Amino acid sequence: MDENKNKQNTKHKKKIGIGIASLTLIGGIALGISLVHPTKESNVVQAEKKANMSKKEVNLTPEERFLASVSLDDWRLPLVGPDHVLKAEVNETTDLATVGNYLVNKQIVSDYEQLEQAAQQAQFPLVIISAYRSVDYQQQVLNAGVQQRIANGMTEEEALADAKKTMTEPGHSEHHTGLAMDIVDLDWYNSYPSEVLHSDYGQTKGGKWLASHAPEYGFIIRYPEGKEAITKIDYEPWHLRYVGKEYAQYMTAHGWTLEEFLEQVKVAKQKQ
Repeated sequence: MDENKNKQNTKHKKKIGIGIASLTLIGGIALGISLVHPTKESNVVQAEKKANMSKKEVNLTPEERFLASVSLDDWRLPLVGPDHVLKAEVNETTDLATVGNYLVNKQIVSDYEQLEQAAQQAQFPLVIISAYRSVDYQQQVLNAGVQQRIANGMTEEEALADAKKTMTEPGHSEHHTGLAMDIVDLDWYNSYPSEVLHSDYGQTKGGKWLASHAPEYGFIIRYPEGKEAITKIDYEPWHLRYVGKEYAQYMTAHGWTLEEFLEQVKVAKQKQ
């Protein structure tokens, strides 16, 4: 009797063990299937996300896609001016190189030299009047401009206000970046009527050639005529600013200042 009971118990335990093993195996297979094949709901969610992304891409025009691709941290595009202070001074030892007797950002030397060669071939040899300036030196330039105006009969307050029309306060000058250069051609330099840096330069053959061809080499006329309300700086046909060939030609084609270009970049990025 006991022996029969033991045999029955053993058979019963085997059946239970087989049942548990079967359930475990089935559960594992089901889990594996669920991991390999996402649920129908997750597929729908993923499809909707892709559709939404595609809609945004489709809604962007080619121009907006280009603008949205521009990095606001691009080393060629820092915005420095009356309303925008320099974020960090350049390292004069590691960041700058010499062109003639002037310092500029070392990454623009090659493009400037190509511009210089083209101007020479067009019979408008270039003369650099100013390039990189430290914040301390800019203070000296502003002070000198104020004193000159006081000597011409202005009050100190009037002199400072007038000087700021063509000179920026220390920390607010593009010349701090090493990307800006004041340039005229040799003919103007040898025969200018009163001031070498004068708006009349823009009406000369050399000034017109520079404005027309500088973008081919990555430079723009940074403070164009008619844009004073945007740049907060009077028209300066001699003030070139490096932004890179692609961006320089794009801004020139659209008639945009750097401020306007960067604003359009921000708008395009918001649409992404």
